[in-house]
Amino acid sequence: MQSKEQAVRDAAVALHTAILAARETGLSVQWPHRAEDLPAIAVSETKKAAVTVVVNTSEAVSADVTAKAGVAAQKAADKVVDKAAAPS
Repeated sequence: MQSKEQAVRDAAVALHTAILAARETGLSVQWPHRAEDLPAIAVSETKKAAVTVVVNTSEAVSADVTAKAGVAAQKAADKVVDKAAAPS
């Protein structure tokens, strides 16, 4: 194998390893379409989507019931977000 070809293959393996390691730590890596665009490879932090639930009730509803409703609603919202974020 020619040295330039080997250099490209070695660089590809190193880049592959680096991208997998970055993704394992939560980074998003977007691969460019052309080799010429490689220096502009997009790398960014990803964050888990968060939903905060607020329960508004009338004064006739006790604080205890309002708190329980809020906990249940937050659990449901978190479950939807987790399901949407799970790899398919």
